Amino acid sequence: MKSALIILKSMTEAGKASHHLEKFKIEAAVEKIAINKDGCGYGIKIKEDPDKVCRLLGLVNIECVEIR
Repeated sequence: MKSALIILKSMTEAGKASHHLEKFKIEAAVEKIAINKDGCGYGIKIKEDPDKVCRLLGLVNIECVEIR
C-alpha cells in the first residue's frame, strides 16, 4: 500500500497518535511538515488505510485535520 500523511493539530497530538497506533501494530512516523508559507505543522506518515487510522485516532479524541 502507498504511504499517506495525516496532518494533525500539534506535535503533541502526533506523538500521542503514533503511540496509540502502536497498540494496533500500525507504524506511524512523526514528521514536521510545511503546511503553508506562514508556518509548519506536524503529522504522521503511515502505510495503512488513512480512513481506518483516522477512525482509530478518533476513538482517543485525536482529530485528523487533513489526509495527503
